[in-house]
Amino acid sequence: MTPRERVTRAIEFSGPDKIPMQHALFPGTLRRHGQKLADFLNGIPDDFGRQMEVPPPPDEDEPPMETYRDEWGCLWLRRQGYTAGEVKEPPLPAWGRFKDYQLPEVPTFEAVEKHIRETDHHWYVFGLSWGLNLFERLQFLRGTENLFMDLADDREEVHELADRLVEYYTAGITRCLKTGADGYNFSDDWGSQTSLLISPEKWRTFFKPRYRRMFEVVKNGGAHVWFHTDGWTTDILEDFVEIGVDVINPQHHIMGNARVAERIAGRICLRSDLDRQHIIPHGSADEIDAHVEEVIRLFGNFNGGLILHGELGPEVPFENIKAMYRAFERYGTYPLD
Repeated sequence: MTPRERVTRAIEFSGPDKIPMQHALFPGTLRRHGQKLADFLNGIPDDFGRQMEVPPPPDEDEPPMETYRDEWGCLWLRRQGYTAGEVKEPPLPAWGRFKDYQLPEVPTFEAVEKHIRETDHHWYVFGLSWGLNLFERLQFLRGTENLFMDLADDREEVHELADRLVEYYTAGITRCLKTGADGYNFSDDWGSQTSLLISPEKWRTFFKPRYRRMFEVVKNGGAHVWFHTDGWTTDILEDFVEIGVDVINPQHHIMGNARVAERIAGRICLRSDLDRQHIIPHGSADEIDAHVEEVIRLFGNFNGGLILHGELGPEVPFENIKAMYRAFERYGTYPLD
């Protein structure tokens, strides 16, 4: 069974030979542990073809923080050598600029097509390298406080901006579907540690129908919809099932693994988010083992339905990383014991 077949069967509950696995770590993790971590992970190939390389050390002659302006007009501040940061100057701090604002050009996807062709589609391939994030993009463009006021006031302009973003994303998806990519990864962090960031009612009236429109383009093109969302999202998990998400990556441990399983296990494939706040960085090998086993028992016992994924930050000891992957191997082969 190829990695692509394994992932597809897990998503569609059609009997993979084992639970698929996806590496996930920050650049600082590879910098901390160096080549031994890269060698260790490259010896455990994930099902998406990712190869690990230790990034170069930060340039000591450059300041630790750097700014850059992206193609959307957002001015970012980030730590040198990292891939994200914080928008310090949104391009639409006032609606007076909106009538003249232009979205970027829809990109082309030759690199995706080339990768699929050169690997004979051996790996499961995502269609876009840029983020399909509606809520977060609105924050980047307007500023977070401004956006929350827009939503509270139900301003006409925020509806128009959101619709323009949906049109932009669907144009990109439509173009990229021609490459034959397998899945499209949407991402919006919707929760705090203890609650949804807006009311479920506002989420359902403003965001849910717009997500549905984008997801339908993906599904009609024969691909899978993936959705990542951090924080407490219990109130809207079943909504994601309803509007066609195939794979969801919520922060399930903070909500209670059993509570989340009651709502979605066996109905939608889970890309696990193992507890990166406490157990993975600070737990013992036995605690990590038990945590992985619990997640597999709750979500993976449906002839599929689970992709193993544990996000590794720089604070995670090397021994804990090895313990996590040992547990993947111990419990992740079908039929599950």
